[in-house]
Amino acid sequence: MIRLIASDIDGTLVRESSHHINPEYFDVIRALKAKGIRFCACSGRQYKSIYELFKPVADDIYFIAENGSLLRTKNEILFQWAIEEKYIYPLISDIRRETDVDITVSKAECAYTECGTHKNPYVYLRDAYKYAVEDIYSLDYLSKVGVLKFSLYHPKDAEKSCEWLFKSFWNDKFKIVCSGANWVDMCAMNAGKGEAYALLQEYLDIPKEETIYFGDNMNDLTAFEETGTSYTVANARSEVQHEADIVAASYKQDGVLKVLKSFL
Repeated sequence: MIRLIASDIDGTLVRESSHHINPEYFDVIRALKAKGIRFCACSGRQYKSIYELFKPVADDIYFIAENGSLLRTKNEILFQWAIEEKYIYPLISDIRRETDVDITVSKAECAYTECGTHKNPYVYLRDAYKYAVEDIYSLDYLSKVGVLKFSLYHPKDAEKSCEWLFKSFWNDKFKIVCSGANWVDMCAMNAGKGEAYALLQEYLDIPKEETIYFGDNMNDLTAFEETGTSYTVANARSEVQHEADIVAASYKQDGVLKVLKSFL
């Protein structure tokens, strides 16, 4: 029996950075809840962005945000995993020196950039993702308290541009994952979608075997390890399709929606 379903958003439910979702999802989520099946939206996105996307059912679902660094309901933060403060400024310095990406630093309520309000990623986050985002003169002036995630933005290939990070000192200090063509995310080592999903199962007293997870990118693989059945979509990366138990239709064909309806 399935009692908990979680799904990634970008590339799994909707087009990358889209803020338009098939409204039929809301009816299905309500119907699943009526049958005793909980739903969790799980994303690298900021909580505000996920909330706005799922606003019609925000009272009925759980949220895993910031690539697993924040687990909450609409009204309460259940868990959050902050980055060790001693690493914040040295990491910013190394990223500036070693690569040509733009840095976004995320806290629970706001994300911060230093690129200028006329450039990506600030414009991208504000207008496409609907983030609460603030551009400041320099991230060197940002308080180190409560930092949940670093997001590294590149207009073409973030993974290639950040390849050095996976071989650096920082690879042992952060969980570094590719979250899309333009993004590489860095979180605390004890954070992640899988870790947050496992804690949600514990919080709800639902065994792993009674859970499902949908994802499409490398940052979803830890959640595959913490679910009873892992699903991906036909447009997912080949590595993710290889790891998933089941491949559903792409987000363009509402593949996840079709699977969810099969449980009603």
